[in-house]
Amino acid sequence: MKTALKALLLCGALCFAAIASALPAIKEGDIWAYKTRPGEEASTLTILKIESYPHYGTVVHIRVDGIRMTNPVTGGEITAMPHLPFQAEALQRSLTRRVGETAQIPDFSQGYIYWKAAFDEEKAGAFKISVRKTLDGLLSGHWESAEK
Repeated sequence: MKTALKALLLCGALCFAAIASALPAIKEGDIWAYKTRPGEEASTLTILKIESYPHYGTVVHIRVDGIRMTNPVTGGEITAMPHLPFQAEALQRSLTRRVGETAQIPDFSQGYIYWKAAFDEEKAGAFKISVRKTLDGLLSGHWESAEK
């Protein structure tokens, strides 16, 4: 029984190590292709910032370009999302290939400052789902106008 348990634990550890090593390495400034929504195959994402939090794990802040969404409030077209925070593993599972890098990280300070304040108050987190599902969720979400 002990031998079987040890073998099972070893197998689980090896499987976890294999999966973890299969996830692509990322760094700030990388530009990636990812598993996109239909019709957005040319869309890319840029790694803006990578942070580690002791009780939360690694958060990767990204920008997504080349999307097509209609803003439900204004009716205007959205072609980019300047800031989205993801848990590292969720993001890495969305990536397909590295297509380049940039030395000039696009400004994402407005979204980051708002997110960080809410995160520090434990009112915000990072997406645990794929980029594609996140964008779908934003598209189908219930948005409210700031003007009332």
